[in-house]
Amino acid sequence: MSEANFESAEIDLRPVEDDTDFSDREQIPVEHVNFEFEQVDKPRGIYRKITIFNDTHCYQSIKNKHQRKYKYRIDIAYLDPRPFRERTIAWKWLYASLALFFVDVVLVLFGWLENPTLNSMGLFIGVSVVAVMTFIAFIYYSHDKVYFRSQHGGVRLIELINKNPDVEQFRNFINKFIMQIKKSKTAKQYSQNKFLARELQELRRLKDETMVPEEAYEKAKRLIFKHEAFKSAE
Repeated sequence: MSEANFESAEIDLRPVEDDTDFSDREQIPVEHVNFEFEQVDKPRGIYRKITIFNDTHCYQSIKNKHQRKYKYRIDIAYLDPRPFRERTIAWKWLYASLALFFVDVVLVLFGWLENPTLNSMGLFIGVSVVAVMTFIAFIYYSHDKVYFRSQHGGVRLIELINKNPDVEQFRNFINKFIMQIKKSKTAKQYSQNKFLARELQELRRLKDETMVPEEAYEKAKRLIFKHEAFKSAE
């Protein structure tokens, strides 16, 4: 993606970014890049880049216009290969916007603007401005996301905007990503109990690097401890 496209999203994405939090303490060297994927969410001012490297690792870089910029690593072998979808429509903002636009229509139909006065014009303009603002809020608070979570702990680790930048590119990436997760799992050749222990270790690392909330980690730990394979290894 070109620098011009970055600027159109009004995000400072210059190469030197001292304020970017880079959480990969192990600093695994990138021997080769398998593939990459980029998304830009202009209304929210967010740029996201997914880099799959060394066949089994993933860097996710997120640059937010209004918040911190960060980059973290995930061993994709511990991801559930199934993508999950979360769609939220901010109906209350849409209904509020439609109601305000309806008020503007009523004002016109009942002739409030046939002989405009300062008060009537002010009312019409005020309602119109609020209607536009509520419609922008509807767009902002509505989202359609696809995410991947850890295999047994269920912690959301990769989050993407559905159909961004377009349907074909998004589906192609998702299919490639699913295949790479499955290949990474096969390459590990771990027993079930060892896989569970390593997944918990991966989540602990991400928790220590503040990429996974404490509450999500504790919930994942309880789920893994309850797993039959984990109990049998004790």
